[in-house]
Amino acid sequence: MPRNLHRLFSLLVIQKQIDYKSVRLYSARWMKRNPSKVLLPFEPSSQSNLKKENIINLDAEIIDKTKDVRDTKNSSPRIEPIKSFTPEKTKQIIAKRNEILKKRTFYLSKKTVFDDNNEIIYEKLKENDSRISSLLVKLKSKKDRIRLGQVLVEGWRLIMDGLESGCKLKYVIFSQKDDLDKLRPYLPKTGVLLYKIPYKEIELWSDVDTSPGIFGIFEMPTTENIRRIIKPLPLNFICDNIRVPGNLGAILRVAVGVGCERVLLSKGCVDLWDSKVIRSAAGAHFRMPIHTSIEQEDLPKLLDENTTVLIADSNAKVFINDEEVEFEDDLQQMQLPVVPYYGADFTAFKHITLVIGGETEGISDESYQLAASKNGLRLNIPLQKGVDSLNTGMATAVIAFEIRKQFQLARHRETLNVQNNHAL
Repeated sequence: MPRNLHRLFSLLVIQKQIDYKSVRLYSARWMKRNPSKVLLPFEPSSQSNLKKENIINLDAEIIDKTKDVRDTKNSSPRIEPIKSFTPEKTKQIIAKRNEILKKRTFYLSKKTVFDDNNEIIYEKLKENDSRISSLLVKLKSKKDRIRLGQVLVEGWRLIMDGLESGCKLKYVIFSQKDDLDKLRPYLPKTGVLLYKIPYKEIELWSDVDTSPGIFGIFEMPTTENIRRIIKPLPLNFICDNIRVPGNLGAILRVAVGVGCERVLLSKGCVDLWDSKVIRSAAGAHFRMPIHTSIEQEDLPKLLDENTTVLIADSNAKVFINDEEVEFEDDLQQMQLPVVPYYGADFTAFKHITLVIGGETEGISDESYQLAASKNGLRLNIPLQKGVDSLNTGMATAVIAFEIRKQFQLARHRETLNVQNNHAL
């Protein structure tokens, strides 16, 4: 029936016999529903299985309570009246505030790091503060770094390495107080200025893609004021024309890891305090003496009198076959023995100096002459055929840790011999 009515109305509207504006072409919602059950008057009520619906209670008391809750939610928050202080109380508050500011200004002028409550004292600066820009511009220049005698490191871990080694911290520039709290156990009580600036300004001066958000400025460490943690091996490194910052940083990291006595950088090496060298060295700058910009003729003066100079040389290529080790020597100007790095007895030398050359320039003639005058050897890392050489930092690690292994085994044998003698 509803469908027929709908069709009739549609037909009349199409034939324009009825004004379509006065007719709504839809059937009532109840007309589309299918009844679940038809109750007949003669059917007993017990046989009907219908779902009972909840009946809404329209009790007046319940309605009034609901209305009170709704009115409470929609009501505006209560505004507390502003407390008014007496003139005497206002003067006391102002005097206390001025006293705190005066004490803080005094602490900052004396470069005091902690106040009476053991809280870190720092100065919050606005954007583009001239003190920060002028300081960082100078420290980005090698010439100004040397003139000021200060170096810039980035990240709280490098700052912590510098403080642990006893280097003097001058400034800390940070954006988040959490990074400053990590340095709390290592910070000196006086002598440091701490500046808080926005993170976006630190990003402008950072040399990495994601800045750690904190800078540290130290007095440039010297070879005399480096604090050693343990006794080093009788081993020196000479870096001969290392011009790639990442390679030099890797060599310095190996030198610290192996327990090197000191590192000598010949003139022509990359700047020791270049930002890439600092990052790749991972704090090695603060843990051992490093001599920089040494002329070739001055190198013998800085070496131990009884040292033996060993050259990490890739010119003498060693190919490994199934039966023998075959040497092909391309260098004929110096009569220096060539041995695999694992074939030398390093414990037979009183002191060792290892020369590492750059990947582009290689070992200089002066270094070969120095090795010849010190009864030196040319060490080679045997590689598979078709492989020319290893990375400079990797080759240094292979040779240096073989030296360390032999020295540790020798000390272990001595300890066992002493214990056996006491037992007898």
